[in-house]
Amino acid sequence: MAGNESFLLRVQKEYEQQTPCILVDAGDGVDTSTLLADNEYLAAVLLTHAHLDHYKSLDEAHRDGAPILTSPGTEAILEDILAEGVRHHSMSDPDAILERVESINDWADVVGDDISVAPVPAGHTPGACGFLIRAHDGQESFRALATGDFTRRDAGGYVGFDSEQFLEVDALFLTAATNDAVDETVTDILETLAARANAGSKTLCTASGLTGVHLTTLLGRIEHELDYSIPIILVGQVAKLYDALEYDYPHVETIPEFSVPHDCLEAGSVTIAGPEVPVEGSSERLFEAIRDDGNATLVQVQGGNTTAKDAGDFAGTVFSFEFSNHPTEAVLDEVVETIAPTHVVITHQSGRSLTRYKDKWDAYTWATGDSGSEQLYQNGRFCPPNWIGDAAKQRVRNRDEQRSVIDVGDGVLQAAASIPELERRETASLEREGVDVTRLRDELHIGHSEEEVATNTVEPKAETDPTQNACVTSAHVTDEGVYRTAGQPSSDHEYIIPSPEEVADKIANPTVVNVLCDSASAESDISSDGTTAERTSKANKKEISGKDADSSEEDDAATETETADETTKREYTEQTENRGEDENTSASDSTMSETTAEMATGAVTDETVTVHIDPVIRTLTERQASNEGESTEAFVESAIRTYLAEALRGNEPWSETTRVTERKLTIDADPALEQLIATTAANNDESDAESFVVRTLCDAIGLDIDDRELPIGALEEMDELIVATTENDSCPHEEKDEIVQAALERRVL
Repeated sequence: MAGNESFLLRVQKEYEQQTPCILVDAGDGVDTSTLLADNEYLAAVLLTHAHLDHYKSLDEAHRDGAPILTSPGTEAILEDILAEGVRHHSMSDPDAILERVESINDWADVVGDDISVAPVPAGHTPGACGFLIRAHDGQESFRALATGDFTRRDAGGYVGFDSEQFLEVDALFLTAATNDAVDETVTDILETLAARANAGSKTLCTASGLTGVHLTTLLGRIEHELDYSIPIILVGQVAKLYDALEYDYPHVETIPEFSVPHDCLEAGSVTIAGPEVPVEGSSERLFEAIRDDGNATLVQVQGGNTTAKDAGDFAGTVFSFEFSNHPTEAVLDEVVETIAPTHVVITHQSGRSLTRYKDKWDAYTWATGDSGSEQLYQNGRFCPPNWIGDAAKQRVRNRDEQRSVIDVGDGVLQAAASIPELERRETASLEREGVDVTRLRDELHIGHSEEEVATNTVEPKAETDPTQNACVTSAHVTDEGVYRTAGQPSSDHEYIIPSPEEVADKIANPTVVNVLCDSASAESDISSDGTTAERTSKANKKEISGKDADSSEEDDAATETETADETTKREYTEQTENRGEDENTSASDSTMSETTAEMATGAVTDETVTVHIDPVIRTLTERQASNEGESTEAFVESAIRTYLAEALRGNEPWSETTRVTERKLTIDADPALEQLIATTAANNDESDAESFVVRTLCDAIGLDIDDRELPIGALEEMDELIVATTENDSCPHEEKDEIVQAALERRVL
């Protein structure tokens, strides 16, 4: 399977002749007849959501009468989804599949009470979920978490993924598809649709079924939160899924079947239909009805490798947006740090995008992407990959040893056994969905004077002008947006140092259960996970130059291929509480002294502590923080807290750092150049050529090697933890400065 979306878990006990297996998703190319041996059987299929790349092989993969477990939301739409699968994707027997589908919202036994599964919120798309998988034998247990495709932000009111909810996870199956652009892109899409409809244009939005439903809920919330009414007409598959999920937003009309396309298109309204490019199905018929209308608008919301319509295909104004709802790369790091699993198994990546995760985290990280079998646990020990170094192995072993000696209280056991509630909020929120409400309000001139609105409102064009056709691709943002955007941290996103009892792993290791993971796909260097597209600024909209897409085969149920960008760029934009400040003001060193105490307490304080560290480490810190879309102070605080947490877990994070004590540089030059450098150094009163070259390079890159000061706003809050760490007999640090230096070295080197 090209996208590496699916995997198979074997839970093997020594005394059982038949081994139960659990398949998580059934994407393209999953063949259980070759995956399962004669002494193995399919105990269950876990379906995370109803996107094509996760269910395409469901009819072929299903066997042994296994239940197909999913969320109530996905079950509600699955009949309509599979009907499209039969028409467009060669699915043969949807009725047999539907008979085995069971929706669950709590723990459900799969093999007696030895193996149980439970769905957990995942955001991403309406109805999506992840799964907790629990295998146990007597007092021993093994606990895995499959995130599925996820976001921390909500999706159509369905609650997002919250890593803080999972206290005990031995193996984390992490979907690593990322997109740093989603928040800005979805805001652009909503602004474009609302503005064009408000200008009186017949506006056709083409999107896959669930994406169309998701956009409808956001447009509906604009009316509720911003008092900005947008009539919406849903057609075909989008209408069916909206009705099946029992949404009920005002001014939304659903037309599942239609005979006259013009009846579904009205000036001043947004009509949403699939597929995502109008080359067949409902969207094609609707597009043909407005093709020659110079006042009409086509907005294409694409998630897959489809070719958009361009100016040569349409008399009106055309837009195209790349949209895939995934977390940022930084969110993946936070998820792994928070859950702290022994194993991390990467899914939904392939080729070079996959291998970059092998040494990324302090865990046994599996990033093979092949169709072989990998063993996670055997004979009382977790099994590391062969590429893991000794230091990483020791850290994991220390954690395992702590699990066997720490007394587990009843409250902790109950918390570990509980699961977050799988729900759809009664009232959705644009902010929780990742929409920049302030920018949307400004773009739509909400609250502006009538004179301002008249000056800025976009009117439908009176005649065809190909240069007005625009392509708006995925924009780029600095964080995932629901809990935190760029700039100063929000009190909604607290960083709390847990006690040693909370940090340590508390459930005893299983001694009998063997867990093996089969990736149900073959490794491919083809980037089916795609790339995150660069945003084309609204001030620089360009004409689409896409190829004719009439040959593409997409349908209303076809869904976006979730994308990840192995070379994703990150931009850092400082956002202050006063949005009236000059947006071009650069983030200077003074921003490091602004308080971030609210990250831990929710309260704001002006107190800072200045430490002294190596200036090169300080400069590397500032640059990496900018690259990751964080303020320097937030980056520093996160590094320190992570370092202290590792120490509290009983690990020795200082073993991974080497204190920089002297600037060194070896010069390898020809004799003439060596002589020139030495002479120039002497003329500049430098003691030696190496020192001269070091200072010259530092000057060239703007590094003040004498500036060692680094102000930190929340360091006093961590004072007790720092003191406790320095008093550890094995800790080489004696001062705060040394703790900060080592924590940052560990992050940036």
